[in-house]
Amino acid sequence: MCYIYFRKRVDDMENIETKVFEFLKGIGTIILYFAVSLIVSYLFRNLTYHENVVIATIFQTLSYVILLGVLALVYHKRLWHDFKNFKKEYVGVALKNWIIGLGAMMIANIIISNFVGTSVSVNEDANRVLLASYPISSVISMVILGPLIEEITFRASFKKAFSKWYTFALVTGLVFGAMHIQSFLVTKDFTELLYLLPYSTLGFFFAKAYYETDNIFTSYLSHVFHNGLCVILLIILFMIGG
Repeated sequence: MCYIYFRKRVDDMENIETKVFEFLKGIGTIILYFAVSLIVSYLFRNLTYHENVVIATIFQTLSYVILLGVLALVYHKRLWHDFKNFKKEYVGVALKNWIIGLGAMMIANIIISNFVGTSVSVNEDANRVLLASYPISSVISMVILGPLIEEITFRASFKKAFSKWYTFALVTGLVFGAMHIQSFLVTKDFTELLYLLPYSTLGFFFAKAYYETDNIFTSYLSHVFHNGLCVILLIILFMIGG
């Protein structure tokens, strides 16, 4: 009996240590994400927003390719495993969770608009400007490369750190949401903090899609569906607005 109790205590301690290690690995991945982003931004500082649109487009896209390459190098085994084991029914899971997340996000934005008079965050406004100025690189980064980069950084890196799906979804959703309102650190506009709710809500359901299938490409698809729709709507808005 003593041996069983002792063995259980040891197993519990090892499990806690594993969870802590995996959580720290997630934090490390976020640090890596920002570090590589800063380095690339510095190296391409005179080219990313070059007056020549072609040059700017190339280097904006290259920045995302480099960042994805670094993250993929770290998580290549997981990515390859999930890619090989992706099933067609996962598309339905991705679509379901995205639709629910989108509905919840829209409700949150409506509530926020009643407080601040607008439902557009600084992040969203910046994306609109980029899409209007550099449409090709914006579509590539927002719809294809960006979602995978963010799913690796804010979802895959933390997957093994949580035993329950809802703690995983809640924590990673909040981290995901915080990343999208980081402009607050510069603007000091406290109303921007309200947008933590819609972004985190959407991130919650991306994480849920991932947990339901244990496949990062499920949440990636949910992310692609969302960003793709946003880009399409913005393009239509630009066309109507002339």
